[in-house]
Parts: sequence; structure tokens; C-alpha cells
Amino acid sequence: MRDISEKRTVELRWSEVGGIVSEEIKEVLGLQVPCKVNVIDGSFWDVTFINCRLPLPKLCQLLQATQATPEDWEDALPDEGGVDVGGIGIVLAEKLISRHLKLTWEHHLITTDSLWLVGVADIPC
Repeated sequence: MRDISEKRTVELRWSEVGGIVSEEIKEVLGLQVPCKVNVIDGSFWDVTFINCRLPLPKLCQLLQATQATPEDWEDALPDEGGVDVGGIGIVLAEKLISRHLKLTWEHHLITTDSLWLVGVADIPC
């Protein structure tokens, strides 16, 4: 017999994802940064800042606010020693979403119109 289990899921439309990231940037940095989500082949997504670049010290503040791991820092910082960034990757963006929603999840599913969070649990207070 097959083992079937139910998991709590949350669907976020991509426009919601961009809005959440923008709200968290405003909360942490006090800056209004409009964000656009870019979905690539249903297997990857990232966030581009619209008409804005964040200086590295501001990016570091976001990483600190999300309690990023050393690997997360390595993923988020530019490779070529740039002084600012025009967007953030999936790892930091998901940490900002988790912080905003006060949720964690086991997996994510990327579709053309939504981000699905699977195995969702509340973050203990």
C-alpha cells in the first residue's frame, strides 16, 4: 500500500512575492524598493529591483535581518567585487518571505504564475 500524506501549502502569486519582498526591504532598510520577480523555466526565480540598486552595506543589513548562514551570504554577494546589486536571488528572497509571513516550509514548487510553499509550519514565537 502507498504511503500518502497531506501537507499544508500556501500559494503566492508572483505579484504577491514581489510585494512581500518590497515590504520587507522597507521594513528592514526603510527604503521603498519596487521589486519584479523573474521566473526561469519553472525551476528558478529571482528578484530584480526596478530602477534601483542597493549598496552592499544595505544588502548586508538584509542578510543580517534574516539570520542568513555563511552559505547564504556567499550566494547573495556579487562575485566580481561590485559595490551594489540590482536584485537578490531565491535564497535571500525566500528568507524575506519567511520573515514576513512568519512561516517555514519544507519545499517550494515554482509554476508560471505562482510560488507554492509545501509543508508549511508557523515559526514559533
